Amino acid sequence: MKEEEKQTKKTVPMKGKNAMKKRWVYPAVYLSFAAVILTSVLWYQNDAKNTENNNTPDSALEDDGTAVPVSLSKEVFQMPVADPEAIEVVKDFFSPDATAQEQEAALVFYNNIYYQNRGIDLATNDGKAFDVTAALSGNVVKVAKDPALGWIVEVEHDKGVVTHYSSLASVSVKQGDQVKQGAVLGQAGENAYDKDAKIHAHFEVRKDGDAVDPVMAWDQSVAQLASAVEDSRKEMKKAEEKKAAEEKKAVEEQKPGKDQKPAAPKADDKGGKDTKGTKDGKDQNREQESSTESAEDTDAPAESDETSADDSGANE
Repeated sequence: MKEEEKQTKKTVPMKGKNAMKKRWVYPAVYLSFAAVILTSVLWYQNDAKNTENNNTPDSALEDDGTAVPVSLSKEVFQMPVADPEAIEVVKDFFSPDATAQEQEAALVFYNNIYYQNRGIDLATNDGKAFDVTAALSGNVVKVAKDPALGWIVEVEHDKGVVTHYSSLASVSVKQGDQVKQGAVLGQAGENAYDKDAKIHAHFEVRKDGDAVDPVMAWDQSVAQLASAVEDSRKEMKKAEEKKAAEEKKAVEEQKPGKDQKPAAPKADDKGGKDTKGTKDGKDQNREQESSTESAEDTDAPAESDETSADDSGANE
């Protein structure tokens, strides 16, 4: 019975176990794993390269955490005209550092008063009208017509920077519009403020309300311009503080020194410190007064005698 049971049971051969006994199996397994790992590495590298090619920005946030389009943050200031080659600067920005001749050329004569030019005036060589464009993308915050300046357009940018366009004969935008760099804002014209300039466009760049030389802004981003303006302000402040300190020092040098001793008092001064001399002076005064009194007492009887003698003579 036991022998029949042994013959009935069949053993299932372990193909894997037998296969592992062969020498070529282990190298094949290792090569398979290596192939999988290599494929994974290559796939990861290709995926990373594709991500870089998509031009993903490093950061879509400004320093204050507000979202800003990457294209706008990388923009640089450009001439506010469609064809810069056909335009020239007919009046420069009035700079305190310029020569006297350059400053004189940057003055505007209006109503018998000379005004400093706070921007630049642009015109064509032939004096014809031209389109005025946005020097930088931004938000139109002002569109108005001024009796002296003509049509005015102001565009607000980041970091307190505003671009100003005036002496426009007509405008193509309205307040609240979002404009891209190069968009037409209006057309250059004449104004009553600067009649000598004839057909031109007046362009200004302002940082926190202060006028900045537009030439300084060319090919600069808003962040670069803001940083340059802040550095310039710090240098001006240091120069003013240094000048004030030098003036204060000059005034103090003209005053008498604190360590200088007052001159010694004279003998007759009442405020003298020599009490002995003062006492002797008082005694001398008393002696003089007493001698004067005694002299007056001595002279009094003599005068009476003379008087009585006269009287007596008269009686005679």
